[in-house]
Amino acid sequence: MRKIIFKQLQSPGDILTLTRAVAEIKSSFPKWEIDVRTPCAEIFENSPHLTPLKEGAKDVEIVEVNYEEIHDCGRLQQHWTDAFRHDLEKKLKVKIKKTGILPELWISDQEKGWINQVETTFGWKGKFWVINAGRKPDNALKQYHRWGEVVDLLNKYFKGKVKIVQIGHKDHIHPRLKGTLNLIGKTDSRQFIRLCYWASGTIGPLSFQSVISAALNQPAVVLMGGKEDVRWHLYPHMKYLYANGSLPCCLWNGCWLGGELGDCRNIVKVKGKKVPKCFAITEPHTIADAVISYYKGGRLKL
Repeated sequence: MRKIIFKQLQSPGDILTLTRAVAEIKSSFPKWEIDVRTPCAEIFENSPHLTPLKEGAKDVEIVEVNYEEIHDCGRLQQHWTDAFRHDLEKKLKVKIKKTGILPELWISDQEKGWINQVETTFGWKGKFWVINAGRKPDNALKQYHRWGEVVDLLNKYFKGKVKIVQIGHKDHIHPRLKGTLNLIGKTDSRQFIRLCYWASGTIGPLSFQSVISAALNQPAVVLMGGKEDVRWHLYPHMKYLYANGSLPCCLWNGCWLGGELGDCRNIVKVKGKKVPKCFAITEPHTIADAVISYYKGGRLKL
């Protein structure tokens, strides 16, 4: 019997990915008592794996969970969830059985019975996609410059049968997109999870919404550019649009650069704007076509 509190203090996408490792710990050691400390506790709501534990109790271990293998993921071609599991194996000195790569979310029956936020806010009772067209203030290299054109193409295809709902954190940078229903700054973490649950799918960069779609096993289009390693994030049921292999700056692995545009080694000008070339070569119709492919393939219906 062990009692362990896992600490993970990064972004919601990191924390949601950790849920796979927590599930694997409980699968391998069902008698252990596990709890977590994160900045986004809403992710673990309704989790069947957790037992409330007190920090400072004599028999409770505290373990900080990280994913150091990210620094070598291009060579090793491992998945993000593998890195969390391997980190725990080293720190706990045990072998943990791999059970999958999907994160976990637990939507209660009560939540499933509520009217969704799009209907309560806009009166729309039909289908919708969620789009994240923004970024954190400290990461300009995740900001695609032609989201408005993507929305126009999708609205032309949907012909009013499906709406696009724009979301985003109130403290982040989210240029308002015409032709969308605006929920920017109007969802907390749990509301956002439920919104994605009710959606047909999500669109955006590698961010919280894409990891939610992985957990929900739902359609998603993820614009990666050339920033990160492909295999690190890959979930086969989702469409990943990446530039790796097309540019000398991300031939195999991603460039892994963040921060301002000046950090990018391959900037080009598009209509007077400085744009990372990995985004410049990604046309809006490529993103829209990836969404539409779910309908053409039959997984979704208008």
